[in-house]
Amino acid sequence: MELIEVDIERVIATTDEHYAAVLKSPEKTFLIFIGRPEAVALYRCLKGKTFFRPLAHDLIANLVAAFDIHIKGVVISTIIDNIFCATLLLSQAEDQEGQRHEVRLDLRASDAMIVARKTGSRLFVSREVLDAVQDASGLLGLDGGLGEMELDD
Repeated sequence: MELIEVDIERVIATTDEHYAAVLKSPEKTFLIFIGRPEAVALYRCLKGKTFFRPLAHDLIANLVAAFDIHIKGVVISTIIDNIFCATLLLSQAEDQEGQRHEVRLDLRASDAMIVARKTGSRLFVSREVLDAVQDASGLLGLDGGLGEMELDD
């Protein structure tokens, strides 16, 4: 599977009730629509802000660090029925025999993006997904485009 690294540019509010993460690859910029709780968590993560108490994404990041698990990457791997699916690629520390055990976990793309940011992991998209999404660069320009999400702290 060909993987292309992407960056999370920003989180936007597309309407009063809908939000999207803006992802940028070398080839195109595209949107993944996400729920409000995930949009808030991702926005705060991008801005370097934390919540008073740890959220589920913080728990995942803390578990990964506490148990010396290496995140090899986070991949937005496929689209099924218009839903973006992701895979978390984990590698455990070497055991007594020098073996590393790899594990792949299925998760929502919105959670994958947050986990990638919280752990400093690289975020990828599969060629299949990149070819399937529409380039949204024209929608996101500064002149009349969709603006960045803003939250009251």
